[in-house]
Amino acid sequence: MEIILITYVIVINLIGLILMGADKLRARRKKWRIPERTLFIVAALFGSVGIFVGMYLFHHKTKKLKFSIGIPVILVIQMLLVTLFYLWNKQEMERPTQAVQQELSLIQALDESTITSFVSYESLMNSSLATGEISSDATEAVDLFFENFTYSIHNEEIVGDEATVTVQISNIDAKTLAQDLCTEILKKSVEIYPKDTEEATTGDYYRLLRDTLSSNTYETVVTTAIFHLRKENKIWTILSDSELEDDLVGGFISYMNDPYILSASEVLTIHLDALLELNADEWMDYLDIEDVFATYNTEYYSLIDEEYIRQLTDAFDYEILRCTEDGDQAEAVVRVTSVDMTSVLTSYKKSLLQYASTTQSIRDSSVTFSNETSRMLLEALQENTDTISTDVTLTFSNNGSTWEVYYNSDFTDALMGNMNEAIEAFASSNEEAAQEVTPTE
Repeated sequence: MEIILITYVIVINLIGLILMGADKLRARRKKWRIPERTLFIVAALFGSVGIFVGMYLFHHKTKKLKFSIGIPVILVIQMLLVTLFYLWNKQEMERPTQAVQQELSLIQALDESTITSFVSYESLMNSSLATGEISSDATEAVDLFFENFTYSIHNEEIVGDEATVTVQISNIDAKTLAQDLCTEILKKSVEIYPKDTEEATTGDYYRLLRDTLSSNTYETVVTTAIFHLRKENKIWTILSDSELEDDLVGGFISYMNDPYILSASEVLTIHLDALLELNADEWMDYLDIEDVFATYNTEYYSLIDEEYIRQLTDAFDYEILRCTEDGDQAEAVVRVTSVDMTSVLTSYKKSLLQYASTTQSIRDSSVTFSNETSRMLLEALQENTDTISTDVTLTFSNNGSTWEVYYNSDFTDALMGNMNEAIEAFASSNEEAAQEVTPTE
């Protein structure tokens, strides 16, 4: 603003000087003259210095009383106005409000040194999430955070050398941003097989903050910030503290450190989605599958495992039926959908009984018998199209940073298609059937 005013005064006075020179030249050549009214308008528009200098530089209109008296009068009046304005502005500059306004204007202009003097980059993130040096991504992220920052000063209170200034700040919805950012951070942290296995750094955090700000549109919300100031050597100094730091970013720092910023249901969803993203090879490694049906058949067990995992990968899904929070404890009922192992083993049992009812099963060697029964199990898996849904209750807690989800044995069994129940039913029915079966040709 000051630069604009100074530029205006210089330009208008140059115009006044040029007009006086041009009018003098026209007078000598007896050409059409510049109206005196125009010269006085320029002088009244704070171009009086240019007009006055032009009068005596070009020896023009110095003998006309309305110029020789009028222009100096206008000049004196304007100098008095400028002096009064300067004194008023100086007084205002010494007020707490002016000190606050000056700093907030620099933040609005995205002045990095001013922003970091009030809001440290370290404070904008949860220190437990990442470590390392601040990178250029931090500057980009912070610029995006403050790009729509506006403010209005509402109140000023002065008591001796202490003062408070209340400011209404308009900026992005920091709570929604924190929820989105914590969601993305949690997604990366719960990846079972992350692409990047290195420890998260501050640069990674700010890169994620930048990308979150760039890819989402946030509503503007109004929050209140209270500045505390102290007068030292006739100058009002803002007292920065953690509360003001948080106020300037709309509570973003508090939200990022709130262990309940994401609900138990949201956290559980992120954990379960991580399972949904596993491919067959990852499921195999995650469940540590090796001869899952204990066939001990070196020719078929790997094929059986692969088919089982393929079906589990295709079939797995979930639905959170209910999730309730009670303080730092949560309970959820999850409907887990997986391959129906009871159906698979029922089909396998039929084939097995047919084989057992023949004398061939008695004549076959142990190796042949193992190969044949393993082949039947593989076929039962390959022919299966059934899935089963099981409701499982999960209980988990908040560890002070976020909700900590862990899967119990019921969830694991449901994930594997109620394997334990299917095996128990299969074993029970086989014992009964073995007593009734009589081998035939």
